[in-house]
Amino acid sequence: MPLSPRIRHAEAVERPAGATVATAAATLIALGPAFVRFIAVGGAGLALDAALFALLSHAGLSDALARALSLGAATLLTWRLNRRFTFAESGRRHREELARYALVALTAQGLNYAVFLLLRGAVPVLPALVALLSGAGFAALFSFTGQRLFTFAPAPAPAGA
Repeated sequence: MPLSPRIRHAEAVERPAGATVATAAATLIALGPAFVRFIAVGGAGLALDAALFALLSHAGLSDALARALSLGAATLLTWRLNRRFTFAESGRRHREELARYALVALTAQGLNYAVFLLLRGAVPVLPALVALLSGAGFAALFSFTGQRLFTFAPAPAPAGA
């Protein structure tokens, strides 16, 4: 039975104890469409982030304030789009889910920056763009996994339900 386009947490993580390479490959293939949607949503968020930053900066806001506002708007957009197109409903209140989403997103951005700095320090001849793309790739994988297993994981059933 194929996985639905909106992969349920339990279907995506439950595997027999002796999972084979074929099972692992099938799981990666099944997650592929969700990961592609996740990356597309990230692209939409990046476009909003850049456009809003440029607009607010041009309007005279400081770069720090313009960036905080544009990043906040992009995070809201990507949360809503990922909630709609990439992941199944978690069953949590919107505020709680958004807080979880922001926590994973902020952690991913911190890891992105840390990978960039580590690569630049460890391999000084490595072009900065390669370090930047490596950090972004690592952050995207971390973020997808964190959003799938933490933010959009099914909420526990209420006690007595």
